[in-house]
Amino acid sequence: MSRSMDRIRREVMEQYGDEPADALEALAHVLKVFADEDDSSLVVEATNNIYGQGVRTGLTMGDLREIAARLQS
Repeated sequence: MSRSMDRIRREVMEQYGDEPADALEALAHVLKVFADEDDSSLVVEATNNIYGQGVRTGLTMGDLREIAARLQS
């Protein structure tokens, strides 16, 4: 690994922690990396234009935050 990539890797690991080991850690990691993303941002698209022109379904950042909150309670 180049020195540049090694430095970037260290910086990312310091900021976001170790690689997620399971689905719950992966969800927490995504939420941390995209902490500044708006709740309405679609992050997983399921369909596009199936339910009408311009209608997209899937999961938003707000949905992921709500799922994480429910899992913690």
